[in-house]
Amino acid sequence: MFLAIYRKTLGDLSEPKAILTYLVVFAAVLWFLLLGFTNNEIPDAVADLPLAEQELELLAAYVPLAWLWGVGIGLLAAGSLFVALTLATEADRGTLDLLLSKPVRRWEVLLATFFANVSFLFAVGVASLLLVAVFLYQMGGFSAAALGEGVFAVLPATLLYLLVVCALVNAVGMAASVATRNRLQTAAVTAVVPVLFFVLFVARLVPGSIYEDYYLYAVDVSYHLGNVYALLLGAVGGPIPVELQAQLGFWAGVYEVPGGQGIPEESLELVGYVDPAVSLALCLLLTGGLLAAALVKFQRLDV
Repeated sequence: MFLAIYRKTLGDLSEPKAILTYLVVFAAVLWFLLLGFTNNEIPDAVADLPLAEQELELLAAYVPLAWLWGVGIGLLAAGSLFVALTLATEADRGTLDLLLSKPVRRWEVLLATFFANVSFLFAVGVASLLLVAVFLYQMGGFSAAALGEGVFAVLPATLLYLLVVCALVNAVGMAASVATRNRLQTAAVTAVVPVLFFVLFVARLVPGSIYEDYYLYAVDVSYHLGNVYALLLGAVGGPIPVELQAQLGFWAGVYEVPGGQGIPEESLELVGYVDPAVSLALCLLLTGGLLAAALVKFQRLDV
């Protein structure tokens, strides 16, 4: 039963029009973002630089783009929509009640749907990350040899981070599906994750002390996920170059970025609102807690 529901859920999600629509929107926004990166972050005639410098420039551009859009707002928004197409849609149609009226293990239904959602969103995320690399390579003017250390060296850590994000957003979606049993409400509740990511990301960039005075970092999805990404990059890929630390400091708010021109030679200090290991633990606990709550609620549903 588990495998049958898993395969059916993947089939329901694999709607070519929906996937194509997402990829077109993703690519359009990515192109717009890259205009800013190629004009401001990437040196002119970067292909003429020594290979080591090209790799560093590519790395410092790829990781923030992967965090902000590839496994950030774009994928989180897609996750909130796709997760609403499974369990909540079946409840809307009445087919979920029909399924639960049969002698099936309810935990199998919920977990099979969850893992199918995670698998599908993970595949979409991999495609998104590859699009970021291809667009950056084409628009940035890098040589193909720079892709080795500029993209593929951080790919294991990025894929692990992608898995954490996929599990988190789908756990939120599964809990919302079981609680509301409504497709639109599930999408709306799950969309809180990308909305918090975007709104508090903007609030952190706005000059002033409101972000710290009101402890907004405690609920800042963008900051916590930036912490998790930085932790995994360091744990899987080794020491993070100071140039990349500076980018993560500006975009994700993870590192203290000194004022003035130029990048210091020494490693940057963490901002330290929350320890990166605590951010990772929070993500994992939230994922497991929401999934457990959804399972308990699902077991008690009346049909």
